[in-house]
Amino acid sequence: MTPGDWQRFLQSGQRSERPIGRISAYLNGYLEASDRQVRVGHEYVRKAIEKHGLTIEHLPVMAEALAAGEVYHDRGRDLTFVHFSAEHQRWFQLTIKCCTERRRLYVKTFHGLAIGDVLRKRKLYQVVWPIPGQ
Repeated sequence: MTPGDWQRFLQSGQRSERPIGRISAYLNGYLEASDRQVRVGHEYVRKAIEKHGLTIEHLPVMAEALAAGEVYHDRGRDLTFVHFSAEHQRWFQLTIKCCTERRRLYVKTFHGLAIGDVLRKRKLYQVVWPIPGQ
């Protein structure tokens, strides 16, 4: 979705959701979702802007992080993607979760990161994608 698409989604005021991309079958092996499509809710997009200080222009980075991020399996039903956006010259974190009742994937959090946070994650958690050593 383009920044214009995100703006229209936000202005719609609907309590709906939008797909941002799909995870690989390999990554889904960690979450065991019934569908590999990742969705974000309208209310979460508002939270990313209002609470995390992001802008409409940052929202397309969610799809970038999902497609090209370094991935950590840092807790049970979550995967965390860390991605450097060359366009914004900034690191971002996208965490997705598998909800238990419908086994669908949703954005849990999306926000900017400092390089120190990235380095700390690299020390604390095992990278599961890209597969180390390959």
